[in-house]
Amino acid sequence: MVSSPLRIGLVIALASCGEPRDARPAIAIDAAAVNALVPAQLRDQLVFERRDLVIQRGPRKATYTVAAPRRWIQHGEMSAHLRPDDLPGVVAHFEIGSNCDGPCTPKPWEAVAAKVHFAPRAGRKIVQDVKAPGRRTMIFETQRSGAPTTEVIVAWWAEGARNYHTCKASLGAALKPAAPAFAAACQAVAVDGDD
Repeated sequence: MVSSPLRIGLVIALASCGEPRDARPAIAIDAAAVNALVPAQLRDQLVFERRDLVIQRGPRKATYTVAAPRRWIQHGEMSAHLRPDDLPGVVAHFEIGSNCDGPCTPKPWEAVAAKVHFAPRAGRKIVQDVKAPGRRTMIFETQRSGAPTTEVIVAWWAEGARNYHTCKASLGAALKPAAPAFAAACQAVAVDGDD
């Protein structure tokens, strides 16, 4: 049984790399549905909105459209990494990107993502692990710099693509209850361009 936060995203088709732009399915990014998963005690400080995160590395440019936390700042144009500037003392980041795990050529992305992101690791307590065709979502608890941290990782891929994509959140104790909202936000990411 898929939990309700992930059920929202699993019904949404995701764009896949390597397809012609007009062949990509439309992505329904529903910030209201994500906000509905934010616990009441966090709603004053954590609001998701539809955002375009633009990255540029030399001639390569890509835009990721996603429900992202309002007022979280993208630091630099080379990556889609966001941090909360208006929540002093709150440890968190939210990032979207691609990975080739070596040369960017078609590979068995499910196995590659499993090795890179989902392999068992010491100190990782898995809260949720959901596999679906072309995607995997995991929420787990761990320690970062000695502090308890909740991690959200969503990876998705398409057969024949030259890379796969990830959406990740690292949440300190203050934002741990919002992990299902971040997981839902990561279920619907539109990718336009070359990353």
